[in-house]
Amino acid sequence: MLFQIKCPWGGVKEPCLNSKKIVLSLATISFLASCANAKLNSEIKTYDEANKNLKARPVASVYTPQARINTTINTSETSTINISDSGPHTIIIEAGGTLGSIGNNDRIIYAHANGSNTLTLTNLTNKGTINGNVNVEHDNNFNGTITVNTFENTGQVNGQIYMGVWGGNSGTLNIGKFNNSGTIAVSNNNQGVFFEGKNTNIQTFNNNGFISGSEGVSLSSGTINSFNNNGTINGSSSGIFVYGGNIQTLENSGTIISNGNYSNHAGIKLENGGSIENIINTGTIESNYSGIMVTWGKFGTLTIRDGGVIHGKYIGIGVGQWQTLGDLYIDGASSKKDGTVSGVYGDSYGISLDVHSRTQKIELKNGGVIKGNISGIRLDSGASLSGEMILSGEGSRVEGGSDAGIFNFGGKIEGSITVKDGATITATSSQAISNVGSGSITGGITVSGENTKLEGNIINADSASIGSDIKIEGGAKVEGGLVNQGNGSISGSVQVSGGSSIDSITNEGNGAISGSITVDKDSKLDSITNTSTSDTGISGSITNNSDNKLEISNGEGATIGGGIANNGNADLVISNQGSVGKDENGNTVTNNGSGSVGIKDWVVSTDKDTGKLDTVVVGGSGKDNVKVENITIDQSNVNLDELGNINNIISGVNQGNIGNIRTNGGGEISLSYDPLTGKLSTDFNLNASISGATFRSLISTTTRRSTFIDNVMGNSMQSFSLASSSKSQSIAMSEKGNLYADASDYIKSDLNNGSYGSNKEHSLFILPYTSSQNVELSLNEESKGHTKGTIIGYSTLKDSGIYGVYAGYEDTKMSSTYFDINNRTYYAGLKYFNTLLTTEKGQEVYIKAQGKTALIKNDLTKKIGNNEAKANPNSYAYGVNAGLGMNFISNKDIFSPEVGLTYEGGYTEAFSMINTKEEATVMGGERTYANYLNLFSTKTSFTWFRDWLPNLKTSVELGAKLNINPSVKAKARFGSVKIDLPRVQKFVSTSLIVPVNEAFYFSLNYNGMFDKDGNTHTGFAQFNYLW
Repeated sequence: MLFQIKCPWGGVKEPCLNSKKIVLSLATISFLASCANAKLNSEIKTYDEANKNLKARPVASVYTPQARINTTINTSETSTINISDSGPHTIIIEAGGTLGSIGNNDRIIYAHANGSNTLTLTNLTNKGTINGNVNVEHDNNFNGTITVNTFENTGQVNGQIYMGVWGGNSGTLNIGKFNNSGTIAVSNNNQGVFFEGKNTNIQTFNNNGFISGSEGVSLSSGTINSFNNNGTINGSSSGIFVYGGNIQTLENSGTIISNGNYSNHAGIKLENGGSIENIINTGTIESNYSGIMVTWGKFGTLTIRDGGVIHGKYIGIGVGQWQTLGDLYIDGASSKKDGTVSGVYGDSYGISLDVHSRTQKIELKNGGVIKGNISGIRLDSGASLSGEMILSGEGSRVEGGSDAGIFNFGGKIEGSITVKDGATITATSSQAISNVGSGSITGGITVSGENTKLEGNIINADSASIGSDIKIEGGAKVEGGLVNQGNGSISGSVQVSGGSSIDSITNEGNGAISGSITVDKDSKLDSITNTSTSDTGISGSITNNSDNKLEISNGEGATIGGGIANNGNADLVISNQGSVGKDENGNTVTNNGSGSVGIKDWVVSTDKDTGKLDTVVVGGSGKDNVKVENITIDQSNVNLDELGNINNIISGVNQGNIGNIRTNGGGEISLSYDPLTGKLSTDFNLNASISGATFRSLISTTTRRSTFIDNVMGNSMQSFSLASSSKSQSIAMSEKGNLYADASDYIKSDLNNGSYGSNKEHSLFILPYTSSQNVELSLNEESKGHTKGTIIGYSTLKDSGIYGVYAGYEDTKMSSTYFDINNRTYYAGLKYFNTLLTTEKGQEVYIKAQGKTALIKNDLTKKIGNNEAKANPNSYAYGVNAGLGMNFISNKDIFSPEVGLTYEGGYTEAFSMINTKEEATVMGGERTYANYLNLFSTKTSFTWFRDWLPNLKTSVELGAKLNINPSVKAKARFGSVKIDLPRVQKFVSTSLIVPVNEAFYFSLNYNGMFDKDGNTHTGFAQFNYLW
């Protein structure tokens, strides 16, 4: 007779034919019923998944079925199912069944083994509701085997699914199938599904439902052979977290989401050596930070197709320091119904390879997209891409933002970058490819095919390198240029062919292009600019086979090694200030096409040793169509004999097509070319040489300093009141000079009025000054600079007049395009002043005289481009002057006219310019002989002084100086030069004078001096002490 026994939790035991077993079963039921009603004080050791350690917790209402019992729940049951024997066991929660109470966060199903025992769970199926955690695990010191043949959830699990071997135990956990088409949701901070253990193996994991937790699915060690997600896996930190485990194949056609906002959160995250050997994504992987991220581990092959998307609000795919991403394939052939295109998207970076990370190959095709608002693809310092980067197919795009489409910041791309068949690289920064830092692209760059575009520049900068050719071919377009700068190097050639185009090629800084530059027929390159100062520059040749106009600019110090050839039918325009080598035929410029070659400007360099010119050799069948607008001869170390023959400068060109010929100096060498005879004549203009510049500058500064000395010493000899018992007159010193007027003598009104308690017989002053000035040298060349100096002087009052002595120092720095003329001057002198007579109305007639001398230590520099030569001759200045003036006094005003006569002499030692930086002099040197100066001049001035208050005085002075013999001469190696100084110098001075007390006053002053060759603006202060 068959019968069933109803279990107290609503389950049903299978019938048994053996009466002995029936008796035992009844006894068991009785025992279990009594246990259910008893108070349990025992504790069960459980594994705290969050803290990875053991903890003890009390368990209430635990029901323990015996081995080999199939358990079915189809009503509501709150007791925990506890399985500890070997089984096999089956647990089924039917569609109407509920296990555990609402809000339960403890274990509700607890299957565990210990020691070397085995436990088999044939089937664990939930069709209803489970409130609480499902734990399949072990006790301490486990080395046995737990087997779960099938786990299937089509209902609702409000708790964690944990299956693992924890604590480093050596036991084994085998899971055949894990299927979820229902909901697994954790309300606390636990993982949704958590697999653990180094010997944990899951054959198949299928999710067609919803899994949610701190990590949706977490694998700590262990292996999942096949992971398929067609549903949703959601994590508050990461969607799928692999911590030291391995997933052999992960196929995602659903959604994997990370809601975490921190850098360690990702849709799929690898840590602690975790790996996923193969990912196929046709669904969506997204995160608030990284779509997928490896911080310690390895991704194998990643394939994105059929509208699959990886998106991170910071990084789409992130590979951390020293970590690995294998091959990446993105195929945009089949989009989703809503138009979603397969790709990797990051709000900052699409793909980011951190320091020393590694990847093997990146292939983007058939309209796939890699996009980042900073960079589409970023390689950080030491990051490595061992294979190729291939972008192909219409609509395929790598998009960048503020950095570049592809931004290689010190990484190593060991293969090549190939963009073809309609693919595009673009960036809002206009940098399509940026290779900077110590970045390298070993295999070169190829852009090919109709509709293929780089929307922006190719940048190779800092110490970056491109190890092979750069090819623009097959109708491709670079809507920007190739820029090689810093210490960047390009080891291959640059080729533009097959109807392709690029805007420009620029080589600057210390950049080097080792190969040639070729533009083929029907292709287009607008300009080549080479300003690189590296020894290599552009070591190969430049060949234009195109029918489009090309402009070539080779800057100062730059090099083009192999000549320039024009084989097309368009115009070629050349500007060269550097060096251009010869081709295999010995030609510098070759024109074989029907187009013309226009040389706007060409600097012909000289040999550093021989002084011979590096002749520009023009050849080719179309050499008669070469026209030269300007030729500039580098006069550094030039052998002057070379300048007598035009063929030493340029040959092969129709002489009637040669325009202007000049040198790059200050104009001292003048060249005249007659195109009819082909003869070149040389003249020397010493007025534009270092000799003329030195003489002009020294004369200007010397004469202005002399005027300053004359005036300031007169002003420093202050008024003294003679002893009233013997003399009643007051002797006033009243020179108000053109450069440095000091109206201190005007305080005599206070002295005469007896505002001071005693007569003064001695005066000491100090006067710091600064000025800016400019001097015209020649040929519209102007020298500008500043002077700073200080004078100290002393005066004493005697019966025979006032005697003064002074000494001063100044530092002058003057510079121009071709010359720097700096000097330090030490000067001293004597001064005499006396009043001749005083009228009845108080007007005074006075006389003054002065003698002075100066030592000038010169620092002269001649500059030709970056080359320099120096000399340090001494100059000596001396002079005397005398003046006669009168003070007209009217209440608080004084009006003072004055006339004077001055002699100024000087001597400058002979000197030769010595090259200190390359060659700045012509061959044979440049010598200036000793030169002498003897000048006579007159001066007239008128000053108005106003005594506003006892402690506030002002003065304004206007005047002019007339040079009697303004023409002077200087001699040098190539002849003599006559310099015409300005006939008239005009000046204006203003002073604000503040007497502080009877012994001390100071003044603030301005002076301006103007003539046809320049002007000077001076500000100074004077401090006087009387006793």
